[in-house]
Amino acid sequence: MASGKQSGRLIAFEGVDGAGKSTVLKNVAEQLRARGETVFLPRVGKDHSSRPTRMIRNLTRDRRNLDLRPRPELLLYCARESQILDEMVRPALARGETVLIDRSLLTPVVLGMARGLSRGECERTAALAAAGLEVDLTLVYDVHPRTSRIRKRIERVRTDPDTEGGRKGLAGSAFKERVRDGYQEIARELGFPVLHAERATPDQMTARTMAVIDAAAAYGGAPPDGWDGALGESEADRTPQWMVPQDWDLQRALSELPLPVALFLCNSLLCARELRAAAAEQEPELATWAMDPEDPLRERMAEAQPTLALRGLGRRPLSGDDDLRVRLLSVAPAGCISALKHLSDPRSDALREQYAEQERDAVLESLVGREDAAAWKLRERCWKGADDRARASSLGFCGSERAWERREKLFDKSPAVGLSTLRGLSDPRANAWLERYAELAPKRVLSALGGRTDAIAHQLRQRLFETGREVIDSVRGLGDDASFALREQGLSRWPSTVAHSLLGLGEDARAGDLLGRCAALANGDVHVLRRVQGVKERPRWPQWARTRTALLQGGGNEE
Repeated sequence: MASGKQSGRLIAFEGVDGAGKSTVLKNVAEQLRARGETVFLPRVGKDHSSRPTRMIRNLTRDRRNLDLRPRPELLLYCARESQILDEMVRPALARGETVLIDRSLLTPVVLGMARGLSRGECERTAALAAAGLEVDLTLVYDVHPRTSRIRKRIERVRTDPDTEGGRKGLAGSAFKERVRDGYQEIARELGFPVLHAERATPDQMTARTMAVIDAAAAYGGAPPDGWDGALGESEADRTPQWMVPQDWDLQRALSELPLPVALFLCNSLLCARELRAAAAEQEPELATWAMDPEDPLRERMAEAQPTLALRGLGRRPLSGDDDLRVRLLSVAPAGCISALKHLSDPRSDALREQYAEQERDAVLESLVGREDAAAWKLRERCWKGADDRARASSLGFCGSERAWERREKLFDKSPAVGLSTLRGLSDPRANAWLERYAELAPKRVLSALGGRTDAIAHQLRQRLFETGREVIDSVRGLGDDASFALREQGLSRWPSTVAHSLLGLGEDARAGDLLGRCAALANGDVHVLRRVQGVKERPRWPQWARTRTALLQGGGNEE
């Protein structure tokens, strides 16, 4: 520290999302307190007690701020951390306390690098924000981005499946990989201990963290021979659970994986019905969420998990009074009405009319792609007071002037919401918006390109190729030459996504050949095994679940 050592101790818990650092931090705080240390945590859970800090965090996360550029974002992140240091950390250190911080000024450095800023610029900005205050020990927690994705998605299913993430989630999968690379690069150069959280339990991670903290205290920094002795990790600790021995098939892999991970990875697979049925009592949310369109488990779980039991029924024609969407109206009206998507029969419209005042959002969501008089009447009736996400959902695949008037207003309020209305549109106005936000929200732009085979769409895909596997997702079900060329381009990097993009192309000889090549690249990756299985099973799905709109909307499979 430039101006003298603080009397307390400052330890930073850093690393990629989903590595479990917040849980470990809480456990470490308890153990240090049990030893008699006075421990201070500026952040508990996801929120800081500092009001300015919360406001800055909300500003950077808010998807309405899609036009926020990398350099201003870096400055805001540094301002957030600087506020924490000045308002909370320095006073605690002056009192002689041990301060555990969930993220530090290393976070804005790594995020800025991932956004394309130079490391030097990011570090100089962070140094200015630190004002001479140094961290005594920085712990970096690491997991593969796909492991992070699985964990966050599982948590969301168990709590609120419809929750949206922040702005970072619109940057694409490669952004997360660059963030991870940034942490690893800096940790190597500066000698930070890296704790791998792929397979270790929270208790194991806590024990390893305490060993590192004790080693750092004993040696006044890193031990002479490095951190390996304190970490006690094996090679298996660095290997994701979804990487299994190469000779395992999908069924064996699913049987050996931890149950929550297996349920996530068997999403919509017919071959996993027995697994889901057996897991329904232990993991009711995940088992229900992972059902295939005609899963027998749906009836069994309808009472316990009505909203999740209704998931994936859009496009399925109403079967009468025995239809699940009719029977569950009294207990889950929003889920029932939302599950009428792509239906325009008199009974469906009568149900919408009946619930137009009570469930505005669900009615609007169910009108996706419809431009008929009845649909517009319902839109007019439900628009006021509805959520913008529901409004945007109702405008998908709608290209009339009437739809554009409402779309433009949504763009004014939130470009991220506006972009979500462009699915299925290829007119000049849609293209202009996609061009404008291609670099700022590539994931949302690529999603809007689903189903498009025109030259502009393929130019945008090439431009955004380094965004990540989302570029391959955007050609799902497309059989034109340019789409196959794009799959070839991404095959070695994203074989599971290439396989998934072949849904609906079962009769195409090129698709069959490419699927076999994806399978050959699996090398024990369960993501590839499950996507290959999903393509093979798709002809056995009911016709209503194999339509073009089903493919464009994921067909029940979520990456």
